[in-house]
Amino acid sequence: MNKLFEKIDRDGYIIQDDQTYMIAEKEMIRSHDLSLRISLMRPTDPGYKDLLEDLLQDKVDNSVSIVSPFYCDFGSRLKLGRNIIINKGATVFSAGIVEIEDDVLIGPDVKIISVNHDLADRHNKIIFKKVTIKRNAWIAAGAIICPGVTIGENSVVAAGAVVTKDVADNTVVGGNPAKIIKHIEQ
Repeated sequence: MNKLFEKIDRDGYIIQDDQTYMIAEKEMIRSHDLSLRISLMRPTDPGYKDLLEDLLQDKVDNSVSIVSPFYCDFGSRLKLGRNIIINKGATVFSAGIVEIEDDVLIGPDVKIISVNHDLADRHNKIIFKKVTIKRNAWIAAGAIICPGVTIGENSVVAAGAVVTKDVADNTVVGGNPAKIIKHIEQ
């Protein structure tokens, strides 16, 4: 698995015909199965945290709450800080790495995507770009965060926004594609 991730991080893509794709497929199946099991539980149910840690292959702080249903395709590539709330229906495509820092709120039905298909070779070449959601950001209901985007500290992504570019610290964005609505005074 480490060689796959080294390749993804170094090259930024994999080819479906490549042998490493089979390794990626195994991680997707593992994550899918665990996501389904997690989605049948409440964060307060016994065994919930153990399943979440199995999905992420890392310790999860007790202050993290993920409301089911929840879907993640590459659990080992999702990095969570502390005091995070992910509301129901969230989908995280994290093969390109998704990092969510401390004190982040993620609303219902949010999609966070770190993977895409190549325009010229869309059936065979898969592109990966890290998504970072910085401290104290709020991603409102139904927003979509596209590959390669960083959401700045204390920023707000309005409900239904489609974020295709980085969002500066202390900024509110909304729309499709998301545009600056205002800056937050600190």
